[in-house]
Amino acid sequence: MNAVSNKSRDGNSAASSDLEEDCDFIREPPAKKLKMASDALTRLDLRGTGSPGNSESFEVDIAAPNAAISAEWADVIDQVKNAIVAIRVTAVRSFEDCAAGVWDGTGFVVSLDNPKEALILTNRHIITTGPIRARATFYEHDDLPIWPVYRDPVHDFGLFQFDSTELRFTPPTAICVAPLELRVGTEVLVIGNDNAEKIQILPATIARTDRNCPEYHDNYEDENTFYAGAGSNTSGGSSGSPVIARSGNCIALNAGGAHEAASAFFLPLDRAVYVLDWLKEHPNEIPLPPRGTLLARWLFQPFDMLRRLGFTAQQEEEVLSLSPDASLNDRQKGLLVVENVIRGTEAEQRLKPGDVLLEVAGKPCLNFVILEEQLDTAVDSEVNIKLSRAGEVKNIQLRVVDFHKLISHDFVECGGGVFHVLSYHTCKTYNIPISERGIYVAQSGFSFGLQIPVSAVITSVAGKKVTNLRDFEAALAGVPNKEMFEVRWFNPSANEHRQKCSMIRMERTLWPARIWDFCPKRPNTWKRRSWVDEGVQEPPASAAPEASVADASPISDARSRASAEQDSDTVPAALREEDSFGYPENSDAAISMVQPMLCTIVTQVSHEYATDFLQSKEENKSTVIRRFGVGLVIDTGGLVLTDRYTVPQPLVEVELTFGQTVTVNATCLFMHPHHNMVLLHYDPSAVKDLPVRAIELGDAQPKTEELSAGQILSFVSIHSDHQLSAKQVTVGSMCLKVWPFPQPPAYRGRNLEICNLNDTLHGLGGLLIEPAPSYRIRAWFAQFPAGSLRYLAGVPVQVFAAVLASLGLHSSWAAKRVRPLDPKLEVAALECEFEEVSLAKARREDGVPLENARALAACSSGGRRQILRVGRITSGGGCDSILLEGDLVLSINGKPVTKPHEVEREMRKCHSPDSGDGASVSSMRWRVQRSRQPMDLDLTPTLLRSDGTEHIVVFNGVVLRPTPRAVAERGGPTLAFTRPGQGLYFWYIYPGSPADTFSFADSRAMRNLGWLVQLNNEPTPSIERLLEIIHSGALSGCEWLRCHVMDAEGRLSVRALRPDFEFWPTVEIVRRKSEGDQYQSPTWARVEHMP
Repeated sequence: MNAVSNKSRDGNSAASSDLEEDCDFIREPPAKKLKMASDALTRLDLRGTGSPGNSESFEVDIAAPNAAISAEWADVIDQVKNAIVAIRVTAVRSFEDCAAGVWDGTGFVVSLDNPKEALILTNRHIITTGPIRARATFYEHDDLPIWPVYRDPVHDFGLFQFDSTELRFTPPTAICVAPLELRVGTEVLVIGNDNAEKIQILPATIARTDRNCPEYHDNYEDENTFYAGAGSNTSGGSSGSPVIARSGNCIALNAGGAHEAASAFFLPLDRAVYVLDWLKEHPNEIPLPPRGTLLARWLFQPFDMLRRLGFTAQQEEEVLSLSPDASLNDRQKGLLVVENVIRGTEAEQRLKPGDVLLEVAGKPCLNFVILEEQLDTAVDSEVNIKLSRAGEVKNIQLRVVDFHKLISHDFVECGGGVFHVLSYHTCKTYNIPISERGIYVAQSGFSFGLQIPVSAVITSVAGKKVTNLRDFEAALAGVPNKEMFEVRWFNPSANEHRQKCSMIRMERTLWPARIWDFCPKRPNTWKRRSWVDEGVQEPPASAAPEASVADASPISDARSRASAEQDSDTVPAALREEDSFGYPENSDAAISMVQPMLCTIVTQVSHEYATDFLQSKEENKSTVIRRFGVGLVIDTGGLVLTDRYTVPQPLVEVELTFGQTVTVNATCLFMHPHHNMVLLHYDPSAVKDLPVRAIELGDAQPKTEELSAGQILSFVSIHSDHQLSAKQVTVGSMCLKVWPFPQPPAYRGRNLEICNLNDTLHGLGGLLIEPAPSYRIRAWFAQFPAGSLRYLAGVPVQVFAAVLASLGLHSSWAAKRVRPLDPKLEVAALECEFEEVSLAKARREDGVPLENARALAACSSGGRRQILRVGRITSGGGCDSILLEGDLVLSINGKPVTKPHEVEREMRKCHSPDSGDGASVSSMRWRVQRSRQPMDLDLTPTLLRSDGTEHIVVFNGVVLRPTPRAVAERGGPTLAFTRPGQGLYFWYIYPGSPADTFSFADSRAMRNLGWLVQLNNEPTPSIERLLEIIHSGALSGCEWLRCHVMDAEGRLSVRALRPDFEFWPTVEIVRRKSEGDQYQSPTWARVEHMP
């Protein structure tokens, strides 16, 4: 389940810091020492329940901290309040300097020269370098969209633009930016969205103006500028706040602060003024003012420190003589010194750490302002640099590099991951040569997630070196869908610079490859384009609305295009033609007998599509959930039995490994709606050279002796490394396990007897067999899901053989099989849950008649005398209103029953799967004890199909699916849209989506689950109806969608959501089953729907 993401940057001291990205599936960084002022204190959602305009965190309530400040600053506050805005930013994709998610900040209007393109100044770490959506809320609660227009490549400031003519209640107001007023001792007010709740006022006094940049120890750090320091005690949400002097001008920009101190750091705005002036002078040009760099980091050092570096007294006198009339406070106190240089550059060859900068382009360079003025006027040309190296004056020529070209904005999506070229700041942080930057993994996704971590750097793909996005795109385009390919990478964030090699499986069926090019116009946008090898152009924007199936591969060969329509599992020819390996030899006869029946199963589920089960804490931190289990071959024609912990849902990638030699893909064929059993189908030709053997179901006859406590048997288990082990064990108990209810509702086993052992078990599961010479199978041990945990227990052979028989799988089944299994198979089931009650208790408390008690005792076995009691009834199911909780089952069709598999045996007699008009089921005669009185009931079993989600729609970032059966199995009243298979149920929201931005779910109570019951004025009882609404054009041109949401308690609420069909189109994922005589495994297809 996904909590709504906030961008978190927090820390603990003023010396140095780490910068934390509070996002899903990223490593936990070490303790923080500094923070950027955009910190959200917790991940709890403080945004209210509606659109940002109605959210509490967007209320702009300017209230001074005390009366004295209010009296002194009243006129100033009244002058600037209408220009200050609360900003909510949504990163629609993960990027190098942020994870996908939502965060708050502050900004202020700095230009109204063009009312249609008014400008708001804020921090760069608020605007970021990746694709975003943002809104600004003004003093009088006007809520407007704002668009990024400029991101500075190095300093912590950026610009949004908005249409000021759309303001209805707030008078358009701009604040003048005056960096020259920034002086020590100046009293200021920091006015911003402090603590991510309200815009508040914090007083401060400028203590220093020559502080070097704060170090956050993250990918992005400011450099080559002074910072001002003050004790304003700002906190999360105040990033981008103006630092207001008594003149009413903004003299600096709030950027960061210490976590456990009052210290705050303000960015001087000299370069911001330069950018603003340039944009005003060039209104029709691309908003990229010239920004130059020497690819070196400079620090300001006082003269005493310069002396230690060899700076001579004569050189010091020459510097001081440049301003002989300066006052003591204004005199020159030091110079700029090379701290370090970027590897792989000209600067690395000509500059050395410790060099003291004297002149740039013939002009004395006394501070950062002069340095940047000279570099910005000489982009892509050479400048003369005069410096002092250990007291020796040197003159060198260096080329000024265009800073904008070193910052990544373009990105590629592939296999659910996000990739872009490594930027200047990460190269600087981890000392990576900028000439061969490689590809940065901003989000690893499904294909790369288990092998390559976030923040890794990819250097080659499929044997091709990649140093830019075009190379990366071409290398990926050459890999067919479902094929394995090699990726070489290293992880600088973990201080691992040696390259590693991983094998990745290409996945484009559910995650089509996309390329997004940055368009640095006014405002900044991203445009999707085709792969390099495709001649297919993007459809024009004016094309008629239609649904299109996404290509599963971006290359043009017919094989890959066929994979887009059908996700069929194939086996490489080399594997099919290999010589026979056989099974590994083993001195243990039990292992040798059992291993041809077993295989190891590895499954992978994408986190966002984990719809049918709960994840453990470790799984919640990963983008891909991987589980291991054991499979039992029940037919050599390609059927394997496994459990619902290993294969938790139909939408899953499954691999089977036989004999530690052959690995094949498999498809989830059938998930039993009640029992912990899943049938998988694989291509039997892939293992034709192995002596695979199926379990003999004919050995499991009802007359077979049942397990009893104290029996000594052999347990053969299989492990995740594909090896088997055997040990002697003792049967502990047989019981009808009642599993706890998971929250939120998910699959929970019912009505299945299990076997426990007195011994400690290791491995993933296996078989319990008799000793030599019979080696007869007595139980199958599997993993049972228990919420987010697992429980290893055995299922007696009679029990699971009876379940398989109900599916038509019996001893004579293989001989007359025409097709492996009907994909639309229905199984007769009772929508109620049984509990075991001792016969003595039933007689004493419920008054079971003596003759019934004798009959029940006579049919009991295994040393257990019990009776079945109805413990829970599925709401709206076939048993509802017929059976009642607490009913004791005396007999069915005149036969006493004491175990659930005996009840299923009677149901099987009433089930006719091959009748002319399809499957049918007749009623059964039940005799129950209710309120101490026997009663006769007629009860017809319900025909249920395979369980699990087979139809999903992602609508504006919320994953919707039909209501799972587990909701009704919890019992309680049946609400509208909550019956199994109906409604639009959700419990996952994509970070950075419109649903995340506008608080689609009640995440304040950590309940990201419920139903979408109405969209605008249209009820949405099903996925099909939602798609009809989209295709009808009812959503076209809608700025806001009114989403009526119902929570698990039946409460209705409305969420106002602004759709974003560019980055978040409506995506349908559906499982397609074969029809006709020729059998094909079920496949998945991805379809995009546009309004």
